[in-house]
Amino acid sequence: MKSWPAEWFAKTRMIGADFFVEDIKLRNFIDKFFPRSGISKVVIRKTIREWEIIIFASKVWVIMWKQWAKIKEAEEALKKKFWKDFKINIKEVRMPELSARVMAEFISTQLEARMPYRKVAKNTLAKILEKWAMWAKIQIWWRLNWSDIARTEKFIDWRVSLQTFRSDIDFHYMQAMTKYWVLWVKVWIEKWTLYGNKKKSKKPVNF
Repeated sequence: MKSWPAEWFAKTRMIGADFFVEDIKLRNFIDKFFPRSGISKVVIRKTIREWEIIIFASKVWVIMWKQWAKIKEAEEALKKKFWKDFKINIKEVRMPELSARVMAEFISTQLEARMPYRKVAKNTLAKILEKWAMWAKIQIWWRLNWSDIARTEKFIDWRVSLQTFRSDIDFHYMQAMTKYWVLWVKVWIEKWTLYGNKKKSKKPVNF
């Protein structure tokens, strides 16, 4: 249903293991170098000629900065750390409301600004459903409203079908580093459901 987030071919098992570990380090580097930049997905392509990193983001101007200065700085830092030449390309996400990672980042930012978690979750659900998502679910866990007892709050719209292979469900979890403790945020978004060989959704989605 979806393409691989890492596109490369390894001739031996040892090379494949090295590439897998390297992909994890690359993703951690991108997350630390571009914190809270609205990144939806990172695709890593490795060929004989060049190594390419494609970043799908909603805040393209934040990543590019002034005349691609931050991109060039990231390429130089990657070359020093991994001893390889990387090419970074940026692609804009047309509908960031249908990306679970972007929405989890938005909720975490609002919680860190000490906004009421119920209001933030309900507003986020409304934004997601405005873009014709089939259903959405948000879960916030730990000591909510500065209480002494930890609990879990779930916000669901429509029905949740988690045990299925027919649905295109986007999922992401993130930590909200508040002033007192850490809150866990989880987001599920279903974009469409596959019936037979046809896609069925409320409206055609370009994502």
